[in-house]
Amino acid sequence: MKRSMRKALFIWITLIFVLTACQSSTSDYDPAADKASSQELKKIQTEDQGQTITLNHTATSDTKQGVPAKKGYKIQTRLTDFQLLSASAGLAWGVTRNELRIYVTQDSGGTWDNVSPAQTVTFSEPPTYGKDIFFLNQNNGWVVRNASGVGETLILHTTDGGQNWNFATLDDEVNVLGIYFMDSKMGWALASSDSANSAEDQQEKVLYITKDGGNTWEKVMQNTGIYEAKGLATQAIPKFGKLVGMSFRDRDHGFVTLEQQGKPHLYMTSDSGKTWKSGPDFEKNTKMSNCHALTTGKPQFFGDSKTAGWMNIGCVTDNQTSYNGYFTNDAGKTWNFAPFALKAQTGVNQSMGPTFLNNKIGWSVVDGVVYRTTNQGKTWTALPVNNTLQRTLNNYPELAKLQFFSANVGWLLVAKNEERRSLLMQTTDGGKTWHVL
Repeated sequence: MKRSMRKALFIWITLIFVLTACQSSTSDYDPAADKASSQELKKIQTEDQGQTITLNHTATSDTKQGVPAKKGYKIQTRLTDFQLLSASAGLAWGVTRNELRIYVTQDSGGTWDNVSPAQTVTFSEPPTYGKDIFFLNQNNGWVVRNASGVGETLILHTTDGGQNWNFATLDDEVNVLGIYFMDSKMGWALASSDSANSAEDQQEKVLYITKDGGNTWEKVMQNTGIYEAKGLATQAIPKFGKLVGMSFRDRDHGFVTLEQQGKPHLYMTSDSGKTWKSGPDFEKNTKMSNCHALTTGKPQFFGDSKTAGWMNIGCVTDNQTSYNGYFTNDAGKTWNFAPFALKAQTGVNQSMGPTFLNNKIGWSVVDGVVYRTTNQGKTWTALPVNNTLQRTLNNYPELAKLQFFSANVGWLLVAKNEERRSLLMQTTDGGKTWHVL
């Protein structure tokens, strides 16, 4: 069968699955539908225990499950990531038996709705925000299902908060490394081929752009092939270096951070991703000259103006990482180094850097203590020890993600990965007290 015929057949079959099964099962385990033995059932329940949430019933899910209508019911699920959408609304998700489970709350975790894509679209790994999943608001969201031997790479898209999902396909043997949307129509997906990923610190990079919300994608940059033959690769994001993150502050200006042999590098575009140039050289910072390696995150911009932003920079020495920051107040034209007077991270949380709400206020959790700064990291105040947080961290010592939506409201995801367990926590007083959602 020719490739074009196989692709058409794949798209036709997948479209049927998406249109007829766009809501995932709302129960993490259905004994009537699954014929697993009692031992297998016990194993699954043990592996996926952790967060207990209250799901709202919907007419669709009630009909599928044959459950009488009622206000809600509790399930246990393992969450691997989340994203705050407002002070009271947020998303959280994980993968159970290759099925992506996305839940959304409008009431600070009191109740949740299952807004998962079809069960027939399987996932081998949980998506990571900014890499495989991106939500612009409560209605518009995108999820990447990379090929990984299970067909073509899919980009799923919802415009109604996950009630329905449409999809588009990218080229065979291309895996998406990062995704970002500026508005409901315009977005970017940076991808690479599997063959290029095998070389150390090398990635073939292909940038796609969409102007219709993800229905169609156009290739605008590539650092190999015909682009390289025409000499255009010199204006592309280089092959040397692994992607850390990608973000855009408007329709024209974007930023990419790469890790090149333990050293971060920043690249910038001013023409929607067609051409890129190198940003400031982090290695020239004499204050970090004694680091064995440097780490960084993607640039993040604050508020609607998108002129002020920051990115973390970690100094790795022995078995610890000391975090500092680079801040901009001119939309990324210049970046100023800000040393943080903050204790180094060690152990399982060595890669967990601070988070900032704006260019002054930020938080960090180090050795179970929450620290807060109001002066861009010059000083950090240790907040009072919270018993609920301490007890939770004793059982879930790994910090997965920390995010604040306002000066008061923040979420923290903690985990015990060896037991496949996690808990999502919330503060409403700026990090002084915490409770499990």
